[in-house]
Amino acid sequence: MPADVVEVARAFETQGFPLESDDVASQCLAICRQFGASADDLALSWDQFYSSNPPGKMSATPSAGAMEAFRSHFERHVASSRKSDVARTPRAFYYDKPNLLESLEDGTVDADMADASLAAITPGRGGNTPGAKTAAARAAHARYNNTRESGGGVGSPLGGGDDSSSSLGVFAPAPGSSAFSKRLAPGAVKTELNPHLAAPRAGRDAAVASPPAVTLVGAPLSRDARYMRDRVSDKAEYLERRLARFRADVEAAHPGLDCGGAVYAASQDDVCVVGRVVCDADNGRLNEASVQLEGSVATSGGLRVRLDLRALPRYSLFPGQIVCAQGSNPSGHCVVAKRIISAVAPPMLASRASAPAFGALSMVVASGPFTCADDLAYEPLDALLRYASETKPDAIVLLGPFVDCEHKIVRGDGEEALSASFDEVFARGVRDRLEAFLESGAASGYRPAVIASPSVRDATHDAVFPQPPLLPGGAV
Repeated sequence: MPADVVEVARAFETQGFPLESDDVASQCLAICRQFGASADDLALSWDQFYSSNPPGKMSATPSAGAMEAFRSHFERHVASSRKSDVARTPRAFYYDKPNLLESLEDGTVDADMADASLAAITPGRGGNTPGAKTAAARAAHARYNNTRESGGGVGSPLGGGDDSSSSLGVFAPAPGSSAFSKRLAPGAVKTELNPHLAAPRAGRDAAVASPPAVTLVGAPLSRDARYMRDRVSDKAEYLERRLARFRADVEAAHPGLDCGGAVYAASQDDVCVVGRVVCDADNGRLNEASVQLEGSVATSGGLRVRLDLRALPRYSLFPGQIVCAQGSNPSGHCVVAKRIISAVAPPMLASRASAPAFGALSMVVASGPFTCADDLAYEPLDALLRYASETKPDAIVLLGPFVDCEHKIVRGDGEEALSASFDEVFARGVRDRLEAFLESGAASGYRPAVIASPSVRDATHDAVFPQPPLLPGGAV
């Protein structure tokens, strides 16, 4: 439905772009009516239109002088959307639990359809985590319904902590029969850096060691933060700041380098350009033939050129990485890189002799998953915590995933159906073990810092960046 003037003004103000005058609001309303668009769509399109211009070229406030150019931009946007809608292949719609219950209320689907759809949902976080459409998933759904009918808790397929512990025990191997317990040379050192340095003394007196302080860099993100709400212009300005900061860091670390060249400027001589690594296709995989370098808006107008890496003996790149490429660009369409500067090392930190934390800092870093591929016994995590109890490091850093969404049991492809929710798997398998480890250490005066960082593959966490805290209030 065409929007009115008030709705248009409110939509632009919500996106952070208050209109200059009522006349501008009337022109925006005319655009809405011309293309049959909503006020929200028009405001989002202005965000894209504003961010596509170089910084400082135009004001963020929609004005009468910018309406003609904005109308042309929106017309191209509508034409592109209609073309993509025609070419897009229709996809099947799968019901999840919330919209299925709504459809049951209004009569869109009947009970038989509902049972078939819910059978594809493995009880997980919130009770509606999509699972594999397998016999194991359907069995989990049947067990979930039977538990609820027999008085189990709503929202939890088990209805009790003791039941969840016993349900996870089904996936625990017999003592000494797992692949982890049969591994060869447990605890063997595979690689050692700086072997000339003295090794930390195992089992040092924890009572005399000052517990390290862990400080978060930047403002912490609260668990109820509205993430992924950035405007397109905010993201573009953030990328510009990153490119400018990286250029300044490279020029400071490598005196004599001028990294202010445009990526599209033709030159037979070697030049240095700073840009962002991207793939030539939106959904393609990054490889040697598909790597492109996107310059900043300030120096290159945001244009992209191909990045030729054949002259490099070795390299490691990923999409979105900010790099400095040194090489020639004979045609203006391809940078033939002879050198890639991908990072600038920060200055080494040093502690004063009078500081409480002066001396060697011992740290253990481990990454998940912390259980074997065919069980949920978390034997590797137990071995890690035993090692920490013996060596007493100052800090323990654990990197997810903790409940891996690609684990075959979590995915619903195991021989036995997982009847516990993903949150209960995390609580029994990870949280309880960490709490017991900290309590045991505190009894003997050992109080290490434990930092747990989630992964995008954690079934109990939001797979977004920046990531909210893994546990509320930072508790472990």
